[in-house]
Amino acid sequence: MARPAAAPRQLLGRLALRRLPPMQRDPALIFFLYASLAAIIFGFVTPILSIVIEARGWEILGDRYYLDLSSSALRDFVEVRETVRTIVKDGVPVEQRVIRITVSGFDFGVIGNSIINAALVTLTAAAIGTSAAILVSLYRFPGRRLFAVLAYIPLLIAPFVNAYVIKKFIYPSFTENMLSALVNSIVGPVTGDSVKVYIGVRDQAGVFVAQVLMFYPIVYVNVLAALAALDATLVEQALNLGARGLRLLRSIVIPLILPGILAGSSLVFILSLEDVGGPIIFGGNAHKFMAYEVYNSIVTRATENIPKVAVLSIIMLAAALTPLVVVRRYLSLRYYARLAKGAPRPFRGMRLGRRGLLAAYLVVLPLLVAAAAPQFGVVVLSFSKRWVSTFPELLPAGELLTNYQAILSIEGIRRSIVNSIYYLAHAIVFIALLGFMAGYASARARLPGAGLLDYLSSAPLAVPGLVVAFSYLVFFSRYSFGGFFDPAVVPAGVVHLLVLAYVMRKLPFTVRAVFTSVIQTPSEMEEAARSLGAGRLRTIARIVIPLTWRGLLAGLLLSAIYVLSEVSVSVTLGALGGNVYSTQHVGPITFAILDLVTEATVRGATQPQAKAAALATLLMALEAAVIAVASRLARRGQALVTV
Repeated sequence: MARPAAAPRQLLGRLALRRLPPMQRDPALIFFLYASLAAIIFGFVTPILSIVIEARGWEILGDRYYLDLSSSALRDFVEVRETVRTIVKDGVPVEQRVIRITVSGFDFGVIGNSIINAALVTLTAAAIGTSAAILVSLYRFPGRRLFAVLAYIPLLIAPFVNAYVIKKFIYPSFTENMLSALVNSIVGPVTGDSVKVYIGVRDQAGVFVAQVLMFYPIVYVNVLAALAALDATLVEQALNLGARGLRLLRSIVIPLILPGILAGSSLVFILSLEDVGGPIIFGGNAHKFMAYEVYNSIVTRATENIPKVAVLSIIMLAAALTPLVVVRRYLSLRYYARLAKGAPRPFRGMRLGRRGLLAAYLVVLPLLVAAAAPQFGVVVLSFSKRWVSTFPELLPAGELLTNYQAILSIEGIRRSIVNSIYYLAHAIVFIALLGFMAGYASARARLPGAGLLDYLSSAPLAVPGLVVAFSYLVFFSRYSFGGFFDPAVVPAGVVHLLVLAYVMRKLPFTVRAVFTSVIQTPSEMEEAARSLGAGRLRTIARIVIPLTWRGLLAGLLLSAIYVLSEVSVSVTLGALGGNVYSTQHVGPITFAILDLVTEATVRGATQPQAKAAALATLLMALEAAVIAVASRLARRGQALVTV
């Protein structure tokens, strides 16, 4: 009885398939496309949509705590106080003017602070990153390699610890911080120590400084890739016609590299919106950011705040997507995490003039040193007992490895390392399978839904991680699928949620790497294999993978390192299982780093922040190794673009 009813459906299916080109009728290709699309919709799209249902707290837009556009928002931007004290110099009492400058920044409310700060960070990072990339790529001058190395150092992520070090550099103090020490080293000889300057940066201004120093390399790397693809003949023709200096940059270079600038700037805007490290570390009024409000509601399990947090999550999502929609006319999302093809004949570079050298050494170089200094500070702190005044207090020569021994001897910290390895081992398998299927299907399929897959496979880069964490908590608390993804079930439910979140959030790196490698592989080779009777899977195994394995491995390495250094999901969902000293907690490495950095109690011979620095240093070393290997795996003539 079932056959007559099934026959029409089979007939319609065959007719639909006949309309497709022969290469598109393959069941394996169809499975790659729709299986990966279904997985992304389940693990990413559906949870994000679920927070719309919970968004019932729109009244916060009328609350000045959340949005304050009055003139009082700038009331405490800068405070200058001047006093006079008597010091003894060469045995003689001397009056000394003490000038204390405290920069606190603005206070436009939780929503206003987040959006305005992200915009300012983006503009500043774009200016620094673009200038550094142009300087390194287009000009030849002494010290060029040093500039290039310094610009890359902030790409090594030391979650929370780099913000802690930046705070130590610039936070207001009655003793000299490093910023004040540098200023007084210049002012002192000029004034004869008759003037003492104390400069401190805190609250929103501190978060701004920390984010600019951490995120400008994103613009630098993207612009560097765009410059590598720059057609040398256009620059040479402009030079032959007399274009020099700013005119050359304004008329020729910047318009050609605008996609790279926009790509990097869009990523910086998103990262600034979702950054929770700066607000946590600077504390006080720096907590008035959307990222911190979402984070705090998750870790405190404040269910009564869900409607408000859902509204904040939607605003964060809309704010993050807006710049991507604006730049869509210039480039697609696939550019944000891909191996960009290089130019056939790169520009060899020009000699930098006298004015250019002054700008490079007096403006750009100090900025690059300032941005790299926190990473060096993290390493020094890892060999220190504590951070006092301007510099860390180093451990005795025979005890330099005390912090590294401590992180291996404390059971809770060891467990965080084991947890990270466990999550990575499981997540990377799914990232490899799903990433290859999605990347290959996006490059080869000409089926309904292929364009949607191409978009959705890169979309997680545009969604703040805290929005993903909150959406998981809301969606899977209601639909736990038999308890498998239930965040209330510790550890099993939380562990499954973390692995799923890592797969979805870090999948784009592998997808884009596979996509780029496949589209650079001639499809005629696959067609020839198919015409000789090879099936799709055999063609992939014998033809595609041998030709694209470098791109696949580079993408997997990037996905792996960003799983280990992931912050947003790790410190929210990971915090549901206890603190770092709990022997049964489910938090990964970044969760342990946050617990140590924010701990006030000293356990053992060194500060907990020094132990966090040791853990972060190990993570940075691993990041450096992975990025170096991934860059070597990239084909010749390509530039590795990462976030």
